[in-house]
Amino acid sequence: MLRRRVLPETYCYASWPLIYKTSQHGIKTLDVREYRPLATPIEFRFYQRYANHPNRQSGIQFLTHYNTHQRFRVNKDYIDYMHWGKEQGQARLPHRHQRVAFDFDDQLHPTRTLDNKEDSYAWCAEQDPTLGPHPDLDPSFDPNRRVFSHPEHWNKMFSKRRPGEGRIDLRVLPSQSLLGPLMEQSDTQGATYFRYDNRGHSNGRVPGLNTPFFGEFDRKMMQAMSRPLNADRTITGNDGRFSKTIMINEPTTHQALSGKTASELNVEIDIATNAVHSKLTVLEAAQSGLTNYYCGGLNYEMLGFDMHMAEMLREKARAILNGGAGASSTSAMVTTSSVPTKAQEREVGQLLRDALRYEDRVDDAIRQHASLIWRVYTAPRPLMALTNGKCRGTGCGVSLYSKYCALKDASEFIFDGPNLGITPYGGLTRLLARPETSLKYPGLAEFIMLTGTSLFAGDALRLGWTDLFTTLPDMSYHIKDWFDTTEHMHNDAVAWQLGHLLETCFKMKEAHSSAMERVAITPVRARWIEDSFADQPSVNHIIDTLSEIERLPITDKHNMCDQSHCTPYTLASVEAGISKLENHRLRYTHSPWDITPPEDEVALQHASEIFNAYVLERRGIFNVVVHRDTEKLAAWNRQRQEEYHAYRSLRAAPHPRHVYARLEGCEGKLVSFDFVFSLQQKHKDQRSGNKEGEELQPTACLDALKRQVLTSFGMPDDRDIELGWYLPTLDTCPIHNDVELMELLHADPGIEDPKAQLKYPPIYFIVKRNSLYFSEWAYAVKHQLLLQSPFALRAAYEMLLEVRGDGSAERVMPLAESLATEFKYISRLLRRPDFYRVGVHTNKSADEWEEIREERQRNLHKTHQPTRPLPDFEDVFERNVEIDGHRFLLRPRWSPRTLHEVSEADVMRLRTSLAYQDEGIAPLHVPTHCAKANRISDMVEDAGGFEVVPGLGELDAKGTPVVPPLQSNAHVPQNVNFYEMARHPWEDAASSWRSDGFTEGSLANYEAQYRAAERAVYDEEGRGGHNYWPSREASEGVTSEEKDATLLRERLFNPLEEALSAVEPWARNLRRSASDGKLGYKTEIATPEEKIYDDEYYRWFIQPGHHPNPTGLTNIHKGSSTQQGSDAAEFERIWRHVVSGDDGIGNTSDEVETAAEDVEEEGDTQMNEKVPVVPNDDEEGA
Repeated sequence: MLRRRVLPETYCYASWPLIYKTSQHGIKTLDVREYRPLATPIEFRFYQRYANHPNRQSGIQFLTHYNTHQRFRVNKDYIDYMHWGKEQGQARLPHRHQRVAFDFDDQLHPTRTLDNKEDSYAWCAEQDPTLGPHPDLDPSFDPNRRVFSHPEHWNKMFSKRRPGEGRIDLRVLPSQSLLGPLMEQSDTQGATYFRYDNRGHSNGRVPGLNTPFFGEFDRKMMQAMSRPLNADRTITGNDGRFSKTIMINEPTTHQALSGKTASELNVEIDIATNAVHSKLTVLEAAQSGLTNYYCGGLNYEMLGFDMHMAEMLREKARAILNGGAGASSTSAMVTTSSVPTKAQEREVGQLLRDALRYEDRVDDAIRQHASLIWRVYTAPRPLMALTNGKCRGTGCGVSLYSKYCALKDASEFIFDGPNLGITPYGGLTRLLARPETSLKYPGLAEFIMLTGTSLFAGDALRLGWTDLFTTLPDMSYHIKDWFDTTEHMHNDAVAWQLGHLLETCFKMKEAHSSAMERVAITPVRARWIEDSFADQPSVNHIIDTLSEIERLPITDKHNMCDQSHCTPYTLASVEAGISKLENHRLRYTHSPWDITPPEDEVALQHASEIFNAYVLERRGIFNVVVHRDTEKLAAWNRQRQEEYHAYRSLRAAPHPRHVYARLEGCEGKLVSFDFVFSLQQKHKDQRSGNKEGEELQPTACLDALKRQVLTSFGMPDDRDIELGWYLPTLDTCPIHNDVELMELLHADPGIEDPKAQLKYPPIYFIVKRNSLYFSEWAYAVKHQLLLQSPFALRAAYEMLLEVRGDGSAERVMPLAESLATEFKYISRLLRRPDFYRVGVHTNKSADEWEEIREERQRNLHKTHQPTRPLPDFEDVFERNVEIDGHRFLLRPRWSPRTLHEVSEADVMRLRTSLAYQDEGIAPLHVPTHCAKANRISDMVEDAGGFEVVPGLGELDAKGTPVVPPLQSNAHVPQNVNFYEMARHPWEDAASSWRSDGFTEGSLANYEAQYRAAERAVYDEEGRGGHNYWPSREASEGVTSEEKDATLLRERLFNPLEEALSAVEPWARNLRRSASDGKLGYKTEIATPEEKIYDDEYYRWFIQPGHHPNPTGLTNIHKGSSTQQGSDAAEFERIWRHVVSGDDGIGNTSDEVETAAEDVEEEGDTQMNEKVPVVPNDDEEGA
């Protein structure tokens, strides 16, 4: 706005020129021309945002590579808002819904639930069953929705249309005005032009978006802000000031640890639990939403691959040696003679070496896992295993053998063994073999070892394996924060902090969690296990007992009943099942369209429509104004009403169908019968509702169907069962009332077998039992045992008996022996084809088998000449097997097939000790193998390598050693523990000159000097008293400062200057440079004696097994070397010359010699201590 003078019109400029009266503009002044940004349009102020040039239509909001548009200068520094986080490794301009590690108190951003349904929180309940709707889950959130912010989208005709200004929707109120279309008019292309794609991820599984979020939510960013501890990033850490957190980070393999990862985790636990400031080390799993496992133990798939490769290479070598054509790559060199050529021998040697490498890798992985369990068991500082998921195999040992095993809601212990053709491995055999387990739950050890049933947190707490349980989320963060912030609150900080933490967060007092009831062994099941498995001499007797129990009739008084939990349905409701049928074009309907009730007539019409709809009709002599569509509309309404009533009556009519009902479980029972579905059977008091006023849904037809199903199965009518709809897509969904039953009845396509010749269309149901009888449980357990490897069952039972001993607590093997026994069994069973040809592949899913089948079809060479083991489904499984009255559609091809075919001699051979000469397997001694991990790599080479001595450790026929063992002269102290850090290398005394300022010898010398000085001051007469007041001779005999200076000049400084003139120039220059501090090195203050007694000085020179001071040199004299001896002699000559006070006179009295020796001894230790000497009368006279 221009500044003008506003004057009244009546005011007249009489004396001014005419131009000022007729001018339309005021005079332009300086303030008009200056730059005022607030008056400048935003298009001119920020021209980069509103430019039309294509090179300038970009900025910070468009995520381009330009960094010139949004750089602001603050204090002569540029803040680049484009690349703000590159140096810190953060995301470049992250989205507001993108996960960025920023702060421990950062909140988890909203995540879309599956299919935008409110009831899809089931996958959160595994970690915490008490959790309802999750606070961090938003069903309305779509992370794939893109909102464009582009200048082409900003319609600036009637408004600026800047981002955040909002759009004016003119369609809220109906209007015929052209203002709305004019405002909405734009030349911008639509969404199809810009290719909106809101379908989400199609080439990967993103937890929380298109797959369930497994594991624990990382609300406090402990996983996101952890640092990798190894090169593969499979172990991460997040350390506090006084606590450490180690996380296993292999979610893609369900936390299964390779041998390399297990050894690295072993070292990290050793480092963390030996740290000085580490009060508690927490070991947990970084699940990242991809897995719900805590530790998967051994990777049996990789072990099976290695063993299979070793066997294939040995077979190839045997084929070459046997002269098989085409078995060797150098087939031209194959001769018909039985003697192999040199090339064949080389190839066979290479194949056998490769096979040995594969077997060594398997052996090393098993040993590393045992070493990891021993490291956890013997950790010197407190170690807590925060078990936030499932444990399998050796993962159970890692969790349960730590000092503090803290369980959570999702804790589960899975026992792998005979189902894979091997014996259980992980140290849990000792826990199961203890008398505490057998006394509380008799037969439980045999049941778990043979069937592999999982145990949950409630079972571990009841068995006494641990007493720590918590339901708090983000416990690792709270532990870290607790130790960081409470250091000052107590004198005995370590014990108080740890005790208060365990008592407050992990001890269950009044608080009760639903996870305590998540148990596999209920009281009724415990009695069943005792009746079936306790005190049985062999596996065959257990099978016979189960066979007798399964033949019990349901009505028998001994056939008890226990509550059972149904397996989950694949779909949540009947509505979801019908929609899935619609998506697959399988839904059956009564009409091509959905018939709905007729709508009411629309009363509100436009005036022109009302006017045009009425016409004049001549009926006889009368002219009548009628609506032209009245009769047509009435006829159409009547047709719709009749059609709708017919449709309703068709839906409500009784429907006879042929029902197929399959009992869920391993029995494979299937019944079929004709049943009439009708809604006429209703409750008598249908009008009466419940207290809330909601009408009860009728279930009469559903109850009648359940009774008919139970009668067909031969079960009691009052048994609690659930009925589910079996869809043609092989999905199942629950049925709750008659309305849902009739809906699925009219939507089911009724697919049938033409050979069945059914009278009515079929419909399929699945029956789930909410209660389980003793006979049914025995049938299921026996079915499971018959499905597993018979040889592995016998081996696992023998291993349990060997670890248990005679059953007393003293006879149960300790952990080291138990791990060695488990290693002995599993190392033998891993080499059987039952494991690497059959057992490894039994857990593969249908999708994995489909991939293998496609791979075999696509690459024929992998079938005929396999270079890598590729399993065949028919070689792994056999079809339609019947054993002992149990029928299996698929059963692994175990060898031997049944328990009766297992040789007793083969089982007994497993109990013998390992012999390296026969089997090539060295026995396992876990403490030794774990201690070997303490040595850093290449330490043996640094120590000078090693020497292979043939015959070392062997005995001849007479029993004498072939090679005499080495005799070491190293003394290893036995009374040194971890907490006494400053130990002497070979003497058991804590002394360090660098740490304490003195060593043991120098401290004793100093104390002796102090006592001598104290006697000289307070007990000059030598009477043994302590006189504070000095004697008259001592007080009056003190000379003045002038006399002292004169004496020093005469007796010390002058002789020194005279002696200095006779010193060579190089020594004089050296003294001058030393006094000026210009020497090229720093003189060590420590004496040789102090260096000998110094731990920290010698820690770099000490090697294991070598004495640091083999000569036993403890008292070094200055005359030990020739040079030192000449120097000492020269210094002594000068000193005697100074003390005597005359030239060339050999006056050597006893006092002079004694004083010289004292000076020489005291000069090395405490030069600053001046012991007063009382002058004699002879000296004063002199």
